[in-house]
Amino acid sequence: MIRVEKALNNNVVVAHDEFEEIVLIGRGIGFNKKAGDMIKKDEADKVYQLLGQQDSNRYQTLLKMADDALFQLAFEAIEIIDARTAHEINDRILLSLTDHLLFSIKRLEEGIEVKNPFINETRALYPKEYRIAEEVVEMINKKYRFKLPDAEVGFITLHVHSALYNRTVHEMNMISEVVHQSILIIENGLNTKVDQASLLYDRFVRHISFCVERVMKGEGAPDQEHFDALLKAQYPICYNIAIKIVKMMQNKLQRKVYESEVVYLTMHINQFEYYSK
Repeated sequence: MIRVEKALNNNVVVAHDEFEEIVLIGRGIGFNKKAGDMIKKDEADKVYQLLGQQDSNRYQTLLKMADDALFQLAFEAIEIIDARTAHEINDRILLSLTDHLLFSIKRLEEGIEVKNPFINETRALYPKEYRIAEEVVEMINKKYRFKLPDAEVGFITLHVHSALYNRTVHEMNMISEVVHQSILIIENGLNTKVDQASLLYDRFVRHISFCVERVMKGEGAPDQEHFDALLKAQYPICYNIAIKIVKMMQNKLQRKVYESEVVYLTMHINQFEYYSK
């Protein structure tokens, strides 16, 4: 048996299980429950653990700041995410998504518009998660009084991917930003506009994503010294653009980017140049 700390509604209860706080979800589990009542853990259909004092304190803060309707909204969003993927979702999405929705709705009510400059990159990087996020936003806009902007699809996509693959939202946002800045450097260097609906764009986004992951792990790519000299001679403009992208990445990631990346980037950039003519 575990002790109830708060019943959010008939179907959601915050409880204390030995040394950890947990959130239990189940039909009727919170009906007529009040603080101090005892319930069985196996009565719940879903249990979210709040791991550590930091998570517990953060959730208690959310309990004070948000009303029951917001928690219900977050739980319904998580149900959609859980139902649309075969992966086990990380329990921390309960905190991160609830926290995000709280401040998103607060900004909306105050008339503050937040733009998402990396939404195209996020869509290209995480297409499956993006479609799930679209469904979440559509559900919220239909069932509640809020009208979340399209930018929120991109933000929620990051939370979905984070919950599925245990990657931080900060790390994923960094990848989107690096892709965004790389495209701007290419467009400026080639004096062209990159078609973000093209296969070339998708390939480039994937390459940058894998490159950032390798850099963050301290991994390199095979040396391409002879190819490097050839590309530098044949495609000097593309090569110089690649150098600028590598410098930008090193500055943002605060990590060394191996010189061999210049070769791979030059080849991608050359494709953009070829098809822009």
